Amino acid sequence: MTDKALIYIPDISGFTKFVTQTEVKHSEHIISELISIILNSNELMFNVSEIEGDAVLFYKKGDPPKLSDLLIQSKKMFIKFHEHLNIIERDNVCQCGACRTASNLTLKFITHFGELSEVQIQNFNKIMGSDVILAHRLLKNRINTREYLLLTEKYLNTQNTAALQEETGIRLIENIERIENFGEVKTKFIDFNYFKSEIPKVREKPDIKKMTDADFSIDIKAPLLLVHSVLIDANTKKEWIPEIKKIKGASDINRVNSTHTCVFENMEIHFVTEGIEKKEKELIYSERGEFETGLKFITDYKLEEKINFTKVSVKIFPGLSKNAQEKKPQGFFANLRNKLILYKLKKSIKKSLNGLKQYTENLSLQKAPDSK
Repeated sequence: MTDKALIYIPDISGFTKFVTQTEVKHSEHIISELISIILNSNELMFNVSEIEGDAVLFYKKGDPPKLSDLLIQSKKMFIKFHEHLNIIERDNVCQCGACRTASNLTLKFITHFGELSEVQIQNFNKIMGSDVILAHRLLKNRINTREYLLLTEKYLNTQNTAALQEETGIRLIENIERIENFGEVKTKFIDFNYFKSEIPKVREKPDIKKMTDADFSIDIKAPLLLVHSVLIDANTKKEWIPEIKKIKGASDINRVNSTHTCVFENMEIHFVTEGIEKKEKELIYSERGEFETGLKFITDYKLEEKINFTKVSVKIFPGLSKNAQEKKPQGFFANLRNKLILYKLKKSIKKSLNGLKQYTENLSLQKAPDSK
């Protein structure tokens, strides 16, 4: 049995083709975040038929929602989508293609009213029918702007479009598509560039501490971006930092304020990402650490691109313990303990740099093209 229903497809586009596995993994994670924003902004309570990679197939049986309500929902999704992209851009630490180009992503909406049938598959009602096919075909069209709400004539025939234009001043732009097996399809669209000025500004992140003289440095025969990708991936720390037993709570993508905990034999260190500073042929990555005792520190890693190698320099900035911050007396032995912890930390980091060198140089060899 078929039912009259609205078909509504928010569609994300703009990712380039990625080469490395890291980029594929991160692109999937970013798309997942953005899809969640779309789903959470579904105030009209549309049914979800399925998530189609970088798009959501919504539908609602019965009388279609008013155009003004549909526009409000689409606008909310659009603004939250771009606000999140701005946050990603601000907090981005990773330099892979997916993370660096996330701000290029765009969002468009296809709306059609027609007939469909439902088929129950596990927890989803999959929708089928020629109108569902037509809605998908309209994802590829002749519209010369990237972000818009496209509305088919079948949907617009149920609405008072003149009222929307009078109330909001928003113009519906006429468009005709010629689609194989469907012929001429009349549509109108609203250009969402109109709403870009309403995307909230995100608060700027503070500058990270500037490195002066380094405590240690090492030359690694691997590309800068490869060294950087290993350095910021908390899940790989077990591969190059001696004596780590376990990594807890690591994020899939490292951004400002991402956290993780390194578990050693007799202690744990909690880390928070401070940020990254980018210059030509140079990156400075900074993370804040805290021991179980409350002693804090900041580690800056400066990566400099050289001919055939990357120079990695490290600087440790001791922080205050919890007692010092609360202006409680530390005591002689507490001060001595903290100095001993920092001394051991610096020795450990020196060893870790050698581990980083060995691990990334091996990775670099594996990724190098066949020399035949």
